[in-house]
Amino acid sequence: MELNGVFTDFSDITSATSSAENSQVRGQNASNQSSVITIQEALSVGVFTQEQGATIIINLGTAGVFTNVDANNQLLPFNVTITSVNSAQGLVTGVFSGTVYNPVSDETRTLTNGKFVQIQFQPTPQSDALLKANFNDTAFDFSNGANAMGIQTAAVIQGENIDQIQTLSITVPGGIGIGSYTEENNVIFQVNLGTSNNPTDVYTNYNAVTDTYLPVTLNITAVTTGENARVLGTFSGTITKFTNGVPGEEITVSQGQINVPVVIP
Repeated sequence: MELNGVFTDFSDITSATSSAENSQVRGQNASNQSSVITIQEALSVGVFTQEQGATIIINLGTAGVFTNVDANNQLLPFNVTITSVNSAQGLVTGVFSGTVYNPVSDETRTLTNGKFVQIQFQPTPQSDALLKANFNDTAFDFSNGANAMGIQTAAVIQGENIDQIQTLSITVPGGIGIGSYTEENNVIFQVNLGTSNNPTDVYTNYNAVTDTYLPVTLNITAVTTGENARVLGTFSGTITKFTNGVPGEEITVSQGQINVPVVIP
């Protein structure tokens, strides 16, 4: 990057992090000077500005610390354009520019020609599993780590949403094969739609207090065997949050899709 036309390199030590709430691209040089770019969402291709909460902190050692926050604690112009994200390999590339301010020296500098190239971050685990559905017409993907266990007895199909603290499990006490299963087979859907602000937000079709079930349907279209055994199917139904046996607002589950590997516990 250049600050008032003076080139500064932070490429000696670089790293990045990516999450749904906060992502950073960091660099440091041999003089212990550093820069940290932050955006308020997962790393993805696009343009991010101070209006979306994009920030930069530049530590120039004896020359002081500069940020895109002015003397009135207002965000100064800052623009980050991420041009490439390879989630499988964990690499991010982009450019940035803006205005930064040092409150100690009351100095403002113009930041130009900033760039970061193939900065490493933790790759997203790759999986060929598919486990997703719509909940009141909002799509949720639980494919991360999705699998099926106990196919012949007490079958469980489960997975998690990598971006949140969210999980889905479908339990069939009698095991599964090709065919249709409903609440009459004691099929239980359990979904945690929690977030970082509300980590426990569990919905199900089974009322443990009254031992009753809301209607659900699980259609298993294929169960393969061997080294690469898989379970394929679809699912739908109704779930709610029970409080001491009292149901709350119902959620409609639709367009559920299953294509997951079979694992042996």
